[in-house]
Amino acid sequence: MPPAQKALTSTCAAMAAAIPLITLALWFVLAADGIGDFPPLWAPSVVLLAAAVAYAFCELAGFRSAPEEHTGRPAAEIGASSWQRFTASTFLRFAVCEASFLVSIPLAFVIDSFWVVLIGAALALPLFFYEVWPGARNQQRFAASLEARGVPSYLTGRVQDY
Repeated sequence: MPPAQKALTSTCAAMAAAIPLITLALWFVLAADGIGDFPPLWAPSVVLLAAAVAYAFCELAGFRSAPEEHTGRPAAEIGASSWQRFTASTFLRFAVCEASFLVSIPLAFVIDSFWVVLIGAALALPLFFYEVWPGARNQQRFAASLEARGVPSYLTGRVQDY
């Protein structure tokens, strides 16, 4: 595993941990009498809509990047550049996916229901691990965008690495 991938993976793990930790902190604030009654249907619908928009953005635009140019740069330099672009894209996708959870927080205070935060966390965590986690699926999708002109990006490794 390249050092850039290790660093990005540990950063993503820390970012993913924020969702359950914030949920736990809000439980102490919003769930004084247990979990409470289920909120009006419009509140979870807003959170679901935010998650659907985040998913659509990530699928349609989150893995796009300008392709690598034919320049004659060394493979190590191209690989480092690819990892920088992949990391920037990962943080953008994280911000969008996290927004679906962050929408639930003020909404929970407005309607005074912890359920909305739970629904936000339950939608944001799987969305995060599917769209943001720097695993093989996301690396391959981003590498395909970088390699659109036939220049190898070395994002998924070099031939001699296999």
